[in-house]
Amino acid sequence: MGFFNRSKTFKIRNIEFYSEGSYYYSKGLKSSIEKEIKIAKTTLSLDELKPILQYLVEFIQDEKPDIKSGEKITCFSWCILFHEASDFFEILEVIPEQQGFGEGLNRTLHILNQQLSVCTRVKTEPDFPDFDQIVTVDPLIKTGLQANLFRWIGDYPDSGWVAMTDRFNEETMSFEQMTVGQFMTLSPEIVQFMALPSGFKVIWQGNNAQIAFDRQLLEN
Repeated sequence: MGFFNRSKTFKIRNIEFYSEGSYYYSKGLKSSIEKEIKIAKTTLSLDELKPILQYLVEFIQDEKPDIKSGEKITCFSWCILFHEASDFFEILEVIPEQQGFGEGLNRTLHILNQQLSVCTRVKTEPDFPDFDQIVTVDPLIKTGLQANLFRWIGDYPDSGWVAMTDRFNEETMSFEQMTVGQFMTLSPEIVQFMALPSGFKVIWQGNNAQIAFDRQLLEN
């Protein structure tokens, strides 16, 4: 019976992750950020969380951040938060409909998998924008109209993304700006495309989105 009760563990670099109760825990990060991290299991396995755990380990060990409670970072293109909980930082994710952060990383992983799937389908490497980078948008998007997407080469904090409806009139209307996070929350159907790199565009034809590469987006 001992074999079946033993918590599953695995390592990323020299950091061990293990399961105990309702959480997954790290062992080895305390020397870098003065605390270990923990993540509510919800419905996710350690194997499913591996890309996010890899991201966190590389961020902590390579960037050497000074993490404080309430620290927010972009994880791929979604936002997560380090919440101090006794000897640990619990990793929470933004839940827009709750107007705050919640336990687990289901949303973060779902978004990551969506974006990787699209990039794999068109055979390109993902270029994840930061959650707080800027998207230039047609204000009609706020009415629920579909947004065609164009990614130019942008200088930080510009993500390079421009979103425009078919009804936008350049002579009578002006573009607005919002963050990547605000745009993904406003238009969930575009989330899957946001990691496409510069040069790609997404044009809606009814309910179907057509992805294409346009070299002019790299030249202008």
